[in-house]
Amino acid sequence: MADEDDDFSSTRPHVGGFRLRWDVFLSFRGEDTRETITKNLYEALQRRGVRVFLDNDGLDRGDDIGPTLLEAIEDSAAAIIVLSPRLILPLFYQVDPSDVRRQTGPFEEHFRLHEQVFDSATVSGWRTAMTKLGAKAGYVFSSSREEAELIPDEEKKKEAELIERLVRKVLTEIKKTPMGLTPYPVGLHSRVEEVMKLLDIGSKTVQVVGVHGMGGIGKTTLAKALFNRLVGHFERHRHSFISNIREISAGRDEKGLVTLQNKLISDLSNGTVAKINQTSAGIAAIKAAVNEKRVLLVLDDVDNIDVLSALVGNGQWFYERSRIIVTTRDRELLSNHRVNHKLYEVRELDGSDALELFSHHALGIREIPADTFLKLSKEIVDLTGGLPLALEVFGSSLYDKRTEKVWIDALHKLRQIRPRDLQDVLMISYNALDDQEKCIFLDIACLLFVKMKTKREDAIVILKGCGFDGEIVLTVLTARSLIKITEDTTL
Repeated sequence: MADEDDDFSSTRPHVGGFRLRWDVFLSFRGEDTRETITKNLYEALQRRGVRVFLDNDGLDRGDDIGPTLLEAIEDSAAAIIVLSPRLILPLFYQVDPSDVRRQTGPFEEHFRLHEQVFDSATVSGWRTAMTKLGAKAGYVFSSSREEAELIPDEEKKKEAELIERLVRKVLTEIKKTPMGLTPYPVGLHSRVEEVMKLLDIGSKTVQVVGVHGMGGIGKTTLAKALFNRLVGHFERHRHSFISNIREISAGRDEKGLVTLQNKLISDLSNGTVAKINQTSAGIAAIKAAVNEKRVLLVLDDVDNIDVLSALVGNGQWFYERSRIIVTTRDRELLSNHRVNHKLYEVRELDGSDALELFSHHALGIREIPADTFLKLSKEIVDLTGGLPLALEVFGSSLYDKRTEKVWIDALHKLRQIRPRDLQDVLMISYNALDDQEKCIFLDIACLLFVKMKTKREDAIVILKGCGFDGEIVLTVLTARSLIKITEDTTL
């Protein structure tokens, strides 16, 4: 029986993709496993912080997989399928994998019945799926029901061991689940490869890389892609990505620094260390958390030396092979802090990449336009200066405006602003909103909802109470790339 951890077949998410809603889709059928191994496995994964989708009602015989289940499958990083003797169609639970592969034993009679009800093509497809599934290496729980009646304690022990091995495997796999990236990351791959060379994964020394560039140039997107690329090289609870640092530390007081320290300490200790309330205590806790442990740390949007002092010191706290990435608009930040580091400048997109990104957001196509919009697109791209954020926002503002006159008017407005000025580009998109959209956007921009970490649905309810049509406006603002909704639906 193939039950070795290394042979377990799983689906690994691509490192450049989105962070999925679920870590594991736990699939089962039949009452014989609901209250036994399925329940125990579900609870074991939950205790370890794994996000598990479990259809409480299971699947009834002959039922089609509903839209909700299909969405859950697509939105899961891994799947565990519990197979038992009562399964009609797909852990092998008290069943031999060869019976699954050949549709013999407990499956033989059920398939014979299905052949009397369903057409031959449908049943043949099911048989093919079962054959492929039975051929995969998996985890096998093979004690018989007779053995269970005689030695229940031993059966429970075997089941607990199997569950623990499954949990360990799942934890190993989901730590590779990536952070969400922009849906269309043009030019990102080459940037990732360039920074990877600076990080020098093969080196035993601590490597610190400062990623710098102007606002809207794509530093955060690059940092997320690097984190996704590297996280699989580090053990669970040995990595941390801290975003929005400039915003959190805006007051330059101890409160903001303590908040950042607690975030880092929690990430590296799985929340087992009590929160601190002074930076000095935070420094001590961070030193303890990274002591003789190689870690991956990404600090996004750092704008003052105090943050570096509170989170990384002079870099000598960290164990060999650790990797630290700092994104900033200030090229001299790391030099002024006297941290041994390397620098990487994120530059504007080149002409072809910039045109491709703009075309995607403005026209909904991945190819460079070949019609009357080509000349206009090239002029707009030139005026936005190859800034990814400007291209995305301005392009999105033109998405539903496919007339040459509107584009010429937009181009005229671009010519009136300072060359390559991101704020002025964004102002053009803002001015295109109606009064209600502007009002709601300003509420969000002034952090009314952001500071409260408001969920999208809650924001809609609040806005509705103020007389606004929040559902429509949030959809418009999102479509025009003026606001972002995070993976957990937070504004």
